[in-house]
Amino acid sequence: MAIRIRLARFGRRNYPIFRIVVMDAKSPREGNYIDILGTYDPKRKVLLEIKPEKIKKWLLEGAQVAGRVKAIFESMNLLREIIPENTELKRSGDYWVLRKKTTKEVHE
Repeated sequence: MAIRIRLARFGRRNYPIFRIVVMDAKSPREGNYIDILGTYDPKRKVLLEIKPEKIKKWLLEGAQVAGRVKAIFESMNLLREIIPENTELKRSGDYWVLRKKTTKEVHE
């Protein structure tokens, strides 16, 4: 079962609010989610609530991150806080996955 961190829409008409949630890859956008990691307001471009410790936990468990969620984390300068040392987010298809950093040795 592939687990993904992505957005789920709620709110009212013409005023969307998105929850940053952990879902099964096959679930629809407003389907059942496993965990709520935060809330994002796209009109004001502000995170209303965020739980970095939960995000870190799910990334370490192998959850894939949607591109839009990664962009939100980058714009709010959260990537340094969520990504553990010696790891980085690498693109894997349409999603981003946590991988260990590879160090390339330079031969002179």
